Amino acid sequence: MAFDTSETLAQTEFGDELLPGTTLFHGTYKITRFINSGGFGITYLATDSLDRDVVIKECFSSTFCRRSQTRVRARSSGTRDHMSKIVKSFLNEAQSLAKLKHPNIVGVHQVFEDNDTAYMAMDYIRGHDLLEIIEENRAELSPEMIVRMTGKLISAVGYIHDNQLLHCDISPDNIFVTPDGEPILIDFGAARRTAAGAVEKYSGLSVVKDGYSPHELYTAGGNSGRWSDLYALAASLYHAIARVAPPNCQSRLAAMAEKRPDLCKPLAGSVVGYPAGFLEAIDRAMAVMPAARFQTAADWLKALPQTDSRADRKVVLVRRVVPTSAEVAAPAAVQPVAVARPVALPPAPPAPTALRPRRPTTRVAEVDLSGLRRISGFRGGCLMDSLSGQVMAREAGMGDVETTIRTTLAIARANLQAAAELGADQPLEDIQVALGQEFHLLRPMDGSSRYLVCVTLDREAANLGLARIQLRRVAQSVRL
Repeated sequence: MAFDTSETLAQTEFGDELLPGTTLFHGTYKITRFINSGGFGITYLATDSLDRDVVIKECFSSTFCRRSQTRVRARSSGTRDHMSKIVKSFLNEAQSLAKLKHPNIVGVHQVFEDNDTAYMAMDYIRGHDLLEIIEENRAELSPEMIVRMTGKLISAVGYIHDNQLLHCDISPDNIFVTPDGEPILIDFGAARRTAAGAVEKYSGLSVVKDGYSPHELYTAGGNSGRWSDLYALAASLYHAIARVAPPNCQSRLAAMAEKRPDLCKPLAGSVVGYPAGFLEAIDRAMAVMPAARFQTAADWLKALPQTDSRADRKVVLVRRVVPTSAEVAAPAAVQPVAVARPVALPPAPPAPTALRPRRPTTRVAEVDLSGLRRISGFRGGCLMDSLSGQVMAREAGMGDVETTIRTTLAIARANLQAAAELGADQPLEDIQVALGQEFHLLRPMDGSSRYLVCVTLDREAANLGLARIQLRRVAQSVRL
């Protein structure tokens, strides 16, 4: 369960978890702190032999296991066989997961045995799980962001299925979202193998979560398959969109049997702001009966509304107009640049003489800021006119967009004023400001310090050296 909420976790009491400082696998890993525990294991933050942060998941089911110092023992003679089965299943699936290589699936580094149980070492990723984001309003879940995340998550689930695995525990708390908005599927503790296209019988080791698990996982002998994971993913997206968890599928099944209305209100027709057909596809993936759902991830992807192939680039057209001679003489009243979705900002102060813009020519250029997303810790970016306060293009991230833009504009104006007072012969490469948990980097455009490409970064995740290099590349690619 490779995540970090960047918050200190209380360690005043210890139960079954290993204590900080405990070493594993002949000293290769050292436990730093407990993260959380679930039905199939305990998760820790640890360091490896190269002092890198990793996440360790220990196979430990409190129902069948107990701790004797560091070793894991069966809770009773009656649970010994069941514990052995769990450890064997954990090892088999962990080894299968280690072979999965997908940008939206947590990476497994190593699988090993120690303390008479099994362990997985996984990627350490900063951010929050989707449930935290929904319930604690950690970030804005805009329709655009949810649509983008949905396609990536369906693709990841399809990749798992193509490798003859079922996740069997998809829920908002097992969908991790990084600071730059990338969704990552985590916690494969309930995963199991299935032959391609075959029906998998309930094994007794599944995790059932009301609201997210389809009804076939509730009972022994239930027929689960790819459609079961798709239901769970759709239910998780339903929660993100409706801001309320869907009713559990057993209750929905009972209502259907009694010929009562479905307890789950469809998203289509009750939520606005999404592309045509997008919500209808989620509703279909959440059908009570498996046969009425999409049978494969590929089927769901085909049903998603098709978008312009250029949409992911977030390209906007920016038109610059030729100012009159009077406007050139009074730069504070420069004709605003035409923009998409302008942001209301404080009026610009009179521009210093050294910053008076040159007479521009009329032309149209494409502005692509998507390269800013490659910067570690990305929280948002934009291209702005520091004099008029107009945002000419933006690349949304996990932060508060409006607050970020206002802050960036204030930083830009203050620094450009300072540069003007130093003299026009002083080159201005970029501007860096640390505020709270964020870094703000501003890069003036070559030939006109009035226009800036700006990016806001999470302070913990940012690498400023690499960030400056990428920011310069993006700025040089912009042509006004």
